[in-house]
Amino acid sequence: MIKINNLSVRYGDFYALNHITLEIPRGTWTCLVGPNGAGKTTFLKTLLGNKAYDGSITIDGHEVYKNLRNVAFVPQRPEIPAGMDVAEYVMLGRARLDGWGRESKKSRTFVHTVLHETQLLGLQHQLLTQLSGGEMQRVLIARALVQEPEIMILDEPTSALDLHHQISTLNQIDRLKDLGTTVISTMHDITLGAMYAERIIVMHKGQVLLDGASNVVIHSPELKKAFDNGISIFTLDSGRPVIVASREFPAR
Repeated sequence: MIKINNLSVRYGDFYALNHITLEIPRGTWTCLVGPNGAGKTTFLKTLLGNKAYDGSITIDGHEVYKNLRNVAFVPQRPEIPAGMDVAEYVMLGRARLDGWGRESKKSRTFVHTVLHETQLLGLQHQLLTQLSGGEMQRVLIARALVQEPEIMILDEPTSALDLHHQISTLNQIDRLKDLGTTVISTMHDITLGAMYAERIIVMHKGQVLLDGASNVVIHSPELKKAFDNGISIFTLDSGRPVIVASREFPAR
């Protein structure tokens, strides 16, 4: 269980996160949505212990900056190590279990399986610096998957992927969640977020406007309010909701 109590992150007098209180149960998928500048990425980095904060964030009773649990993070803008190929980089996800350069046969087999599932086998000897943005995104996801984390934190995991790879990647993350991993993500595509996350948190100006079940939040006035009423919600014949920006969406 992740418990967040009265969490605030300040830069001088500006609150990037403003007195947030939440609980995130184990083995669930929580998706953060909201406009740019809402505080979503700051929230994720604070969960990782990478930001100074007021209040409390505990994972199973331990404050995050003292917590050494197995947490995987997929950032929007990763630092790419020069001279490392895809297979080496993905193998880093096993270093916590085996130690770098001492991977077990089980780990090597598992990495091969994940490379296959993420359609990266043909790129396994390619240098990271030679990859496209979408290819690098899949490599980041693969490294997180082989880590078999207790908690997976993803900042816009599908932003650089085409539609086919978006669905494939989210399916893999969903399977990991079903095995007990707690997933916390941000997503600009609210439709995709609602397809996979049981829970959506709507953020605006560093605060939580609404927190609830995806099928409730997606039809809420708070969601529209977060985007200045510049979105429309349609329901397909299948019953699945689709969120699109209005043509007259206000400029920010």
